[in-house]
Amino acid sequence: MSNKGALEMLGAMAICGTIGITVMASGQEEVSLIFYRCFFGALVLFAVCAARKYLDRDLLTFKMVIGSLIGGAALIANWYFLFAAYEKTSIGIATTVYNTQPIMMMALGFLLFKERITANILLWTAVSLVGLLFISKVGGSDFSAGPISTYLLGIIQALLAAALYAVAALFARFLKGNPPTLIALLQLLLGVVVLWPYADLGLIAAPTLNKATVATVLLGVVHTGLMYILLYGALQKIEAYRAASISFIYPALAIAIDAAFLGVSLSVGQWIGIGLILLGAAGINLKWSVIRLFKGVLGGPKDDQSQRAIGRQ
Repeated sequence: MSNKGALEMLGAMAICGTIGITVMASGQEEVSLIFYRCFFGALVLFAVCAARKYLDRDLLTFKMVIGSLIGGAALIANWYFLFAAYEKTSIGIATTVYNTQPIMMMALGFLLFKERITANILLWTAVSLVGLLFISKVGGSDFSAGPISTYLLGIIQALLAAALYAVAALFARFLKGNPPTLIALLQLLLGVVVLWPYADLGLIAAPTLNKATVATVLLGVVHTGLMYILLYGALQKIEAYRAASISFIYPALAIAIDAAFLGVSLSVGQWIGIGLILLGAAGINLKWSVIRLFKGVLGGPKDDQSQRAIGRQ
């Protein structure tokens, strides 16, 4: 069961890593793209919920529906800002900045749930923030992704996307015990209803088979519907720390795609920033002890037996 969950998580993160290039290939504006992601994703999740008999009136309580819709609003807005950030920075940069979600969730958890923030967490948070400064290239003049104003706007949009994702995740905590696939279905249905009047419905009204159409459908069916099924299935089977460690494949793959397929060239400083953000997020998620790592680097005593042996000499 545990190995199956790890494979499901691996599949989900591999799919996430290709979201950016799929978005770029779709050629859709943000609003229309999010509408189609919700529309095709909802079709997949509706079929799954119907098969698993989740569409029961007893499960659709007032608290569950309202909580899902509020979290869904945050999730949809998160997609909008993330997709906009792709165009202004790059897929890899936007995805890495977006990976500051754990820091956002930690801050909201402290404010809303009074969760304890240790010195260790603050240190790893500082590491990620320093990395963010490197990526933002504040004060620099060589912006490979475009003008400084456009680039920094993309960084801010990626940060907003991360914050909104954290809000959506916190609302999911309020709904603990409800089928997560059903929660996701309600969120996607909200997107369909809200965005329908503003989306370009040409793909539905007069579908044509081309690269843009295939990419748009893939984003809804695979990158939303299938990804949700794999992700939620994995989280029910494996420990949180294993899920966190596998999740770092997402930004790493996005950066690799940037370099391999989109010709994005990053400076040494930006690579350092990416590494620091991932290191800080990993430290928070995997609960690494800064003191133990520091002692390990300095070559401190390896175990209690070594210390006792030294004491007897």
